[in-house]
This record gives sequence, structure tokens and C-alpha cells, in this order.
Amino acid sequence: MGFSNSESTLIDAAQSRLCELLVRVPFVSIGVAREAPELFNLLQTLRTDFELKVMAHGETWTLTCDVKQSAQPRQVRDAALRLREYVRQHDQRLNERNTVPVILAPYISLEAAAICSEAGVSYVDFAGNCRLAFGGVFIEREGVPNPNVDKRPLRSIFGPKASNILRVLMREPQRVWKVDELAKAARVSLGQVSNVRRILVDQDLADTDGGLRLTRPGKLLDAWRVAYKPPTGERKRYYSFKQGDALDAAILSVMNNPIPMPHTVLSGHSAAMWIAPFARSSTRSFYCDEGMETILVEGLELTAVEKGENVIIDVIENNDIFTDAIEPAPGRHCTGLVQTYLDLWRSGERGQEAAEHLRKTKIEPAWRGVSG
Repeated sequence: MGFSNSESTLIDAAQSRLCELLVRVPFVSIGVAREAPELFNLLQTLRTDFELKVMAHGETWTLTCDVKQSAQPRQVRDAALRLREYVRQHDQRLNERNTVPVILAPYISLEAAAICSEAGVSYVDFAGNCRLAFGGVFIEREGVPNPNVDKRPLRSIFGPKASNILRVLMREPQRVWKVDELAKAARVSLGQVSNVRRILVDQDLADTDGGLRLTRPGKLLDAWRVAYKPPTGERKRYYSFKQGDALDAAILSVMNNPIPMPHTVLSGHSAAMWIAPFARSSTRSFYCDEGMETILVEGLELTAVEKGENVIIDVIENNDIFTDAIEPAPGRHCTGLVQTYLDLWRSGERGQEAAEHLRKTKIEPAWRGVSG
């Protein structure tokens, strides 16, 4: 089996890194790395990148090694399954028993490392993380950061259009989506759905068995809240002499005017008050489009202020926020569950407590039957 120049360079680096680890163990003798034999079953050809014979405490062990350019969790999970099958076939056909599966890559994250350990596969990366266990040898190190970290692929799915795809997926986390159905529901192109689909699968956040389905919505939401940026627009601060119930009654009246709704939605704590009450806030906050701001100002009798506001209006450009709105009580149009969670989380410690209450009471129940 031939390799390209880049593949050969990567494999050479993997062999060197593996030998550097083993040479430190005084009772281990290292042989010469060589090409691993191809094995065959009814379904596929089984192959690995190289094997290395070592001697430990008088026993010979074969380290059969699969080298990955990128060790995304999904890739590691697939590689671990293939390696285990390779080892089973190898020991059965060659009448051996001391074969050790090893995955090597430039960097293996804690999550990918956990997948390896769960599958009984050793691993080594070029940054210094490793777990090698065989014949009295046990070498383990974790937590070394990736020197070439690149978070752009995951971060790219949290942009305005791509995140609308995520909103649709999170509304129905157990649904299996065809690409064209998802593009229509999210009002984006097929290409955008395909890009998001690829990243979600690579990050082990979704699978494609029959269509796209989230498998780890909790991890996705955790990553989203870290990367979250509020909708682009302009924040306006106002004061209304209406307070408490009087202000809420005026809001209800404005939100149910003859203009097709929603052009405005309650946001942050004001939305959470109706969706999953946790702590009251005297300030009412809204997202609205440019045309609705004037109606809010007139209907709530608002005066622009620089401080001391009790009404905040964010005039935004992203209409998807309104499309994702929910109505937890008659006439009370609020940001969707995920949008409310993200806004609360970003608003500080008190907001984060409210966000976690919302997550446990309203968001996570929809994840039942999904791994989380």
C-alpha cells in the first residue's frame, strides 16, 4: 500500500513519537516499524498504517497503529471500531494474542481520548498526550493543550444563518431531517445545511442514520453559549412611567395590535418571566424590527434616557429571531427557548442561574431519548 508524501511524513512523525515514548521504559526493547498486513473479511479490507514489534518482560507485543491527520471525535470512534476488528482478525488468522491497537494523531482531545479508553484502544498524540497500556507498560498523560488549536470549524456554525439551522434542530432534537427539509425549515441554502451537517457529524454532535439527527444537544448548547454573540442591531434605552401590572398590560395591548405579529418579542429576563419564571426583573426588554420601535415607544409611552431605564429595545436585523418566537401565554410573544437561554447566560451570574432553570425545566425535557 503506497502513501503520498504528506501521508508518509505524518506516519514517520507518528513512528518517531511512539518510539520516543517507549525508549524511556527500561524493560522495553523496540523493533523496526514496518507496513502492517492487509486483512480481508466479507464486508471490507482491513488495514492499518504500520505495526511495531516490541519486547516487554520477555513477551513480544505487536502495536498496530492507525495514524490520523485529524482526530475529531467521530473519526476516532470509527477508527477505534475498525482497529478492534483488525486486531481480532489479526490474532485469529496469525495465531497471535499480543496485538495492541494504537491511534496516533497530531492532537487528541480529552473527548477523543475518552473514546479511545472506552474502546480499549491506546493513543498517542504529538503534543504529549498519551495512554499506552500493555505487558506491564503503562504510560499516561493528559491535559496538554493543542499547540495548533483551530476552533473555526465549530465556531462557524454559530453565525446568523447557520445558527438558524441549529434552532430548527434544537426545536425537535429527536427528529431525523433530510437536507432539503431542513433547508426549507431554516430558510437557508442546501449548501449551508451541508456545511453545518458535516461539522456537527465531525464533532460527534449528530449522526446521519437515515438523515441528520442531533445526538448530543447538551454539548452543542454548551459550545453555543461560549461562542454566542447577540443579534446585530442597535440598543435603545427608555423609561416608562407605567410600572408593574400597568406596564405589562400596555405591552400586551401593543403586542396584539392589528399589525401581523411578531414584529417584536420579549427577550432575556422578560421572556423567561413567561416561559420559566425564576426571578422577576423591573426592566422589560424586547427585540424588534425598525418599524415596530415607534409603535412600542408610543404604546408604552417611552422616553429615551441614558441611564435609569426600565425598558430596553434592541432593534435588530435578524428576522429569524421573530420566526423562532413562541407564545407561552396568550398574546405574550417571546424569544424561543434556545435564544432566551443564550441571552440569559450572557447577562451575568443572575442571568446564568435563570438560564439553568430554563434549561432544566423546559429545554432538557425535550432531549429525553437523546444522549445529551
